Amino acid sequence: MESATFTFPAAYIIEMDGLMLNSEVIFQAARQAELVSLGYQPLPQTTYLQLVGRSNDQAEKLLLQLLGADFAVDRFRTGWTARWQTLAAQGIPLKPGLEPLLDWLDQMGISKAVGTSSNDHEAHISLKSTGLWSRFEAIVTVDKAGGQGKPAPDIFLTAAKALNISPMQCLVLEDSNAGVQAAIAAGMGVIMVPDLQTPTEFSQQQALAIVPSLHEVLAQLQSRWQATLS
Repeated sequence: MESATFTFPAAYIIEMDGLMLNSEVIFQAARQAELVSLGYQPLPQTTYLQLVGRSNDQAEKLLLQLLGADFAVDRFRTGWTARWQTLAAQGIPLKPGLEPLLDWLDQMGISKAVGTSSNDHEAHISLKSTGLWSRFEAIVTVDKAGGQGKPAPDIFLTAAKALNISPMQCLVLEDSNAGVQAAIAAGMGVIMVPDLQTPTEFSQQQALAIVPSLHEVLAQLQSRWQATLS
């Protein structure tokens, strides 16, 4: 799906988990394994996907609704985080097409920020271990946005402020439906590259484009850039 309206952006705000990094599957493995260790059944895939793109606080609130008020949230948080760190230490793969995309943005001199629902600790581990930390002018986590995770717009608005660029001049790259909602709420254009989630009707209607990989993102941006020169 693609919109006919597109103004070439002054800055890009890019999601981390599921968009740049193939890390959502690591989060899923850690969380599901910890649920089992606490005596619960793994969440059905359709239920688990409701957690994707949201902050840990939001995910925990949803789990309390699903599993009951006696769900041991603190034990769950400690356990799955330890499992995630062990899995992440084995290496987090980059998404195909990420490095050429970042290289092109660098060549074009376009500002870019990370806008993620992960917390400071998770972002530091993920971005440092993959060598991506130094490639962004700003890294905005849910902590830096006052704890307001997606679909609230705070993460993206904080990123735009950090870059000193108007939200209307920013383009978001997102993999989750909550992220698409957050971008639209922030007044930003958004391209969706789905990872675990299927685009909702809202995402299909509101995203500038929905493409299968970052290779297609780069191809579209290069094509649109050329069009601005003609």
